[in-house]
Amino acid sequence: MATVHNVFISHRHEDDRLLGELKALLAKNGCAIRDSSVNSAIPNNATAESYIKSILADRIQRSGKIIVLVSPETKNHEWVDWEIEYANRFPDKRIIGVWAPGAAECDVPTALEEYADAIVGWNSQAIIDALNGSDKWETPDGTQRPARNIPRAKC
Repeated sequence: MATVHNVFISHRHEDDRLLGELKALLAKNGCAIRDSSVNSAIPNNATAESYIKSILADRIQRSGKIIVLVSPETKNHEWVDWEIEYANRFPDKRIIGVWAPGAAECDVPTALEEYADAIVGWNSQAIIDALNGSDKWETPDGTQRPARNIPRAKC
């Protein structure tokens, strides 16, 4: 039986196709994702910022883990930063960056740099390890990122 993780996947809507690819990648290795994110299959046509935040907040609260898909334009997406910052309010939420295929070493969202527990390449075992508590910091090709001295404390 596959391990199931309740996850909110923070991403740009232009990267919606990667959601299915990510789930398939993990499923091949016995890991299932119960995805609470908003995507084109479950669109949110709201325009009021407070309403959008309430929808996202509810879905993030119901998720045990947050995956942030990092593609070249993710850093410039205001909702991704908001989702990461909101998730960071909950000490029990793991925040995991996953480099999108072909992302190269693009910039990651500022909030992800500050609050991530792990950032890993597009590799099923690395992602599963991060979901299960490994705090790896990798480049898109899966090599270790240089050590950083960023304190992360949750109260």
